[in-house]
Amino acid sequence: MIRKIIKKLISYLYKIKGVIKYYLIKFDLYRIKHDKINLCSGSILLKDYCNIDIYNRADINIDLEKKLLPFRDSSASVIVCISAINYFTRDRGERIIKDVYRVLKTDGIARFSTQDLELIAKKYIDRDKDFFFQKSVNGKERFAGETFCDKFNSWFYGYAVAKNKGCKYFYDYETLRLVFEKAGFKIINNKKYMESTLNNIDQIDNRPDQMFFLEAVK
Repeated sequence: MIRKIIKKLISYLYKIKGVIKYYLIKFDLYRIKHDKINLCSGSILLKDYCNIDIYNRADINIDLEKKLLPFRDSSASVIVCISAINYFTRDRGERIIKDVYRVLKTDGIARFSTQDLELIAKKYIDRDKDFFFQKSVNGKERFAGETFCDKFNSWFYGYAVAKNKGCKYFYDYETLRLVFEKAGFKIINNKKYMESTLNNIDQIDNRPDQMFFLEAVK
């Protein structure tokens, strides 16, 4: 019981710290290195990047559902967001990507990847048993359910990262490209897994069996 109370207290203190740091950065009262930014980092904390997430372990705790980036205009050279833009509604995703454009320097690079709706829909139509009925390393079914329909829905809705933080919109490349065009990006490319102008792409990309990779230049 005491451990639970202490754990909750520590979590609460981290949240307070995160809120204070956010506003100190926003009003330019506290400087943090952010030439490279890793949005919605989760457990993948990239070296030499400013890792941003709702979790305490990140460099800055920001819930992008409620706040945008606290950084000045044209202040970052790289922003990556891997397997995360699908946790926001389409409208919120547009706002986040517009803010990414604002924060990037001229010629700055944004690399986003997300689960590919077109690819997964094709796997469903083709009844790809190897994909939908695969098992995780612990022996459990990767996607819950007994039928292809069950498992497609598990893929679509099952990626919950926290309480009330499940997937809200899935993209195909065409749609995400359009969002980037509307944000102002002029150079937008559909990249292959591990194909990038970024040096440390091997630390960034993952899950090529279900993702597409978009790289844009401001």
